[in-house]
Amino acid sequence: MKLLLKLAWRNIWRNKRRSFITIAAVFFAVLLAVAMRGLQLGTYEVNIKTAVRLFSGYLQIQKEGYKENPSLRKSFRPTAEITQVLEDDPAITG
Repeated sequence: MKLLLKLAWRNIWRNKRRSFITIAAVFFAVLLAVAMRGLQLGTYEVNIKTAVRLFSGYLQIQKEGYKENPSLRKSFRPTAEITQVLEDDPAITG
């Protein structure tokens, strides 16, 4: 195994220009992949925050049957009891 590694190492540096081009290409590809992954995660997070801000927030209270048939007839006005419970919960803001 030691001999094989020694031969491989010597063979890599036999043609220095080819080795440097290969190393640079691999480095650039990894750099590009890491940058694109960071951009993807950042965009995903911004999309979620924008959707939450523009639409209904993280939580939506619906009347029974609204999910199957989302019409205005299935909407409701929260009672004073529901409003009070939501206002008293410290985890709910906004």
